[in-house]
Amino acid sequence: MEIENRTQWHPAFCDSMELELAENKKGLTYDREHNLSSEPLRIDLLIIKKDSNEVIKNEIGTFFLGHNIVEYKSPDDQVNIDTFYKVLSYACFYKSDTGAVDEILDTDITITLIREQKPEKLLGQLCQKYKVTNKGKGIYHIAGMLFPMQIIVTKQLEESLHVWLKALTRSMDLAQAEKLLESYDRLCDDEERAKAKTVVNLVSDVNSSVFEQIVSGGKSMSEALKEMILPELGELKVIIANKDAELAENRAELAENRAELAENRAELAQKDAEIAELKRKLAEATTAVRAEE
Repeated sequence: MEIENRTQWHPAFCDSMELELAENKKGLTYDREHNLSSEPLRIDLLIIKKDSNEVIKNEIGTFFLGHNIVEYKSPDDQVNIDTFYKVLSYACFYKSDTGAVDEILDTDITITLIREQKPEKLLGQLCQKYKVTNKGKGIYHIAGMLFPMQIIVTKQLEESLHVWLKALTRSMDLAQAEKLLESYDRLCDDEERAKAKTVVNLVSDVNSSVFEQIVSGGKSMSEALKEMILPELGELKVIIANKDAELAENRAELAENRAELAENRAELAQKDAEIAELKRKLAEATTAVRAEE
């Protein structure tokens, strides 16, 4: 399994999926990077229904059975026929690597492959062997395989229904970024807000110019949200605060210097007056001496 960019993309993807399925969060458990064996072979995300009768409301999840293997490919990853067979092998391994024979039924497992761009070549190859059906914008079901499989193309998904998964892109536009922030602001659940923050932090980093436009454009948002999407704002505020303090200190010192200067000028003026008085008295004395002569 490819691990490139996982530090960047994978946590945000898992949070995006949980936000997508938030309406059913009490009925699902999530196991990130589920270990398939003692070897470093892991499923990106395993979603298990706690109750087999759980009805998933999100259109991506209506496909789910009891055990659902989800493989995510970031915008930097390649998806091809070998990727397909690798993911298929995860399902086979997951089915076989249990405590008892047939503990997990093959009829209770699904595979979901998610990526941003449509894998045209892969879908064309699959059409030659299996039945591929477009079940909605960006949702492709592949029937006739060992396990039911769907391929999700996030770029094609309906934005109003899938704001979180569609956010996982390097090509976000201004309208999409604003919609994402509005969705974040509407969240009331602390746990969901924490997951959403992971997503927003990632996409604001890889689409920084768009989010800078929002902040600099004067769009109304909380200071906390501004600092979250542009962390450097917080650092800038500290720098400005330090500069303000330094300026205030300089101004105080300048005011003190001015007061001292005024005092010196007053003393100088007094000395000038004293000298003038002495000169006057000297002139009077000189005049008196000359008169006596």
